[in-house]
Amino acid sequence: MAAQDAAGQARENPTPSFGLNDAEKIVRRLAPALQAHGLWIQHIHTILVCRIPPEDSDLRADGHATAELGLWFADENNEFIRRHPDYAAALERHRDVYARARALCEAVAHNRQIMPDKYQAFAESISNLDRSLEALVKELWDLLRHTDPLTGIATRFAMLPRLREEHRRVQRTGLTCSVCMVDLDHFKAINDTYGHRAGDTVLEAVSAHLVNNLRRYDQVCRYGGEEFILMLPNTEPAQAVPIVDRLRRGLAELDIHLDQDTSVRVTASMGISSLLAERPIAASIERADRAMYAAKRAGRNRVRLWRPDYDCAPLSPSASPKEGNAQSSEDTKSTERSFAGEFPNG
Repeated sequence: MAAQDAAGQARENPTPSFGLNDAEKIVRRLAPALQAHGLWIQHIHTILVCRIPPEDSDLRADGHATAELGLWFADENNEFIRRHPDYAAALERHRDVYARARALCEAVAHNRQIMPDKYQAFAESISNLDRSLEALVKELWDLLRHTDPLTGIATRFAMLPRLREEHRRVQRTGLTCSVCMVDLDHFKAINDTYGHRAGDTVLEAVSAHLVNNLRRYDQVCRYGGEEFILMLPNTEPAQAVPIVDRLRRGLAELDIHLDQDTSVRVTASMGISSLLAERPIAASIERADRAMYAAKRAGRNRVRLWRPDYDCAPLSPSASPKEGNAQSSEDTKSTERSFAGEFPNG
């Protein structure tokens, strides 16, 4: 039913798809067009400063359309980009730059004086276009930098500002949010048995399963390796348990096809904590991590909600709390992790 509702909403409010591959293609096409545009600006300034007769192409009314950047605007068919406000602004400003450049070149061609206000307007039009293009390119590069290239989901560096924003909301409103650490069970065995390409296939399938089965306002990122972090806004930890357990059960039943003849199933251990208003973000992530290791120690393929006694247990998937007390301090130290450096000031 939830999937049908989501599909219905998507039909009512269609959002163009846009992913890592789209951004890479656009950056590859846009880069040479921007370089050519910079050379054209130099060319126009040479005409204006040195009073060199302009070329016929400099006087064409449709010069913007035949320029490399103009061709990029015309040929770019990604619907997400074409609907982007910075794309629309850049397109209009590109035409404005060419119109003003043509008027100045006509003044040179007819040996007329260039009025300061006309040149100033041309310079401002260049700056306006540059701002629109920079904003558009920045968003593309942010997507490339903050998207995991293997799975297509957010990296932990992309998740951090989202967690900070949610943390501030929790502090400001008193509403709740849960975070969940997900770790695949026996993932190393898949790499050892089938090879690392098979491991990549599993990570792609797990990421798709999480994305497709979360609520539309939940967030997921690949924390690293075979670990993922989920953020569930407006959700008490106790309410998060059935949501996360549904993800766990669905994953355990998912056939992941490695090739035509081979498929595997994987399970995951999952730990949940609230996003604490009065503590740094790192503390909440560490609690979820400890709950996840409690799920590992309990037999894997299960969900655990953080409890205070988990803070006394080692971060080890195999040792029970009792066994953990017998560990040497060096062993315990080697298995513990700190999240403070990865989630600073949060």
